[in-house]
Amino acid sequence: MFDKAKANTMKKIMFHINALGRGGAERVVTLLSGCFAKDGVDVVIATEWQEENEYELPEQVRRIHVGLTQKQEQASRLMKQWCRMANLRKAIQLENPDLVISFCVKANYRAMMATTGLKTPVIVSVRNDPKIDYVGKKNQLVNKLFLNKADGCVFQTEEAKEFFDPVLQKKSTIICNPVNEKYLQATRQVPAKKIVTVGRLVQQKNQMLLVKAFESLLQRYPNYDLYLYGDGALDECKEQLHSYVNGKKELQDRVHFMGLSSTLEKDLADAAMFVLPSNYEGMPNALMEAMALGLPVISTDCPCGGSRYWITHMETGQLTPVGDEKALTNAMVFYIDHPEGAEAIGKKARARLQEATLEKVFEQWKDYIQKTIKNM
Repeated sequence: MFDKAKANTMKKIMFHINALGRGGAERVVTLLSGCFAKDGVDVVIATEWQEENEYELPEQVRRIHVGLTQKQEQASRLMKQWCRMANLRKAIQLENPDLVISFCVKANYRAMMATTGLKTPVIVSVRNDPKIDYVGKKNQLVNKLFLNKADGCVFQTEEAKEFFDPVLQKKSTIICNPVNEKYLQATRQVPAKKIVTVGRLVQQKNQMLLVKAFESLLQRYPNYDLYLYGDGALDECKEQLHSYVNGKKELQDRVHFMGLSSTLEKDLADAAMFVLPSNYEGMPNALMEAMALGLPVISTDCPCGGSRYWITHMETGQLTPVGDEKALTNAMVFYIDHPEGAEAIGKKARARLQEATLEKVFEQWKDYIQKTIKNM
């Protein structure tokens, strides 16, 4: 069994995640790893691969590769899965961390399989809508055989927690994502005729819904511009968006594809509003950052409840039904027609996000880890 005396003297933590590309879970791992390192903990991040655009790690944090070797890449799909798990297991045995914390579905499964028979405790973290990531007979079996045996689990919303077996729920907690301090400290600028969204250009984020709603808005307010921040290569969404915009004269000079940016706290500061048109989300970081800037926000009421956690309709933002183009257009029009009311909503949103400072979220993680290990 794990030595409970280590609960108060934790020296090493291993995070496990597929990569450190510019996604929400990856950003949280990067921020938390830096906090633990500053707190005197030896932190190592075990990743499967490296992406082109990744978050920069604090210099105190080590990163190791546990992905496939060139020889393993030639194996069958099933054997590749086995090799990934075996590689992680070897790394855990070599590094001998006091705790493994995994993020996202595949990494969670991999971490639980890799530590079978070992004394290393594992806390898994569910980051997306579980009705998308954890469904199906195969996943249900893996959940029962492995995920339920995790020593702890961090959810982002109550809705996500309720999806899982009571066995896992009883030893879990809910912790929101931290907001980078630069958004909370940035100065809100005088709003321009500018509507913004931030997110990977993929089907999940459904920027096409926003583009079409914006197209309707232009009939009434032809001098507004739409700025899409983010890139995408996972599906055909990026190409579909470009094709649609290029095929509409009224959109060609009004919809701007901005790509990735490391200065969003400045780029978004003068936006009239921020819109999140996603089909589903976990805890949407882009929405939280926009609220932290004081922007009036609109979000689809995604099934997992992350947007609903932060937005009280017409108080700290607006919620619209998923996929409802007309409702989204009307919500944008409301902000334009009521600029003072929009800014008041933005101010309340910024105040709401004060509970998501990195310091507060890090303390919640530390408290939960201590509690989890003491209860083992």
